[in-house]
Amino acid sequence: MGQHVHPEPGGAPHVHRGEVSAAGEATRPTGPSRAVLIDVGTHRGALVLTASAECEGREVEIHPVAEPAKRTHVWVLARVGPETTLYAAVFPSLPAGDYAVLAPDGSTSLVVAVPPNKVTSARWAW
Repeated sequence: MGQHVHPEPGGAPHVHRGEVSAAGEATRPTGPSRAVLIDVGTHRGALVLTASAECEGREVEIHPVAEPAKRTHVWVLARVGPETTLYAAVFPSLPAGDYAVLAPDGSTSLVVAVPPNKVTSARWAW
């Protein structure tokens, strides 16, 4: 797994998390995710967006409300637990702040506060 940053038109960084192909683009992970390393602390939090099974494989894009050009995305993946499978997009480490969660058309579908030292959970419907 890796993180790949490339500029969007206009020079703003765009971050991909996942496998990086030979062409430098992130590819969708395959298979269910069994573990995610969460990194929270004094200035960082994490965001888990749960979704329906129909959203598996879709990208969820977010950005800090105050900095729309700082977009990042992850995929909704099956998260296998001991008794059930959940579907979620996990942003494992974000600077604390308010984040706009984007709809597929680029509009803001919801805003979520990500406080430091915590994992915040919200429901994402597409």
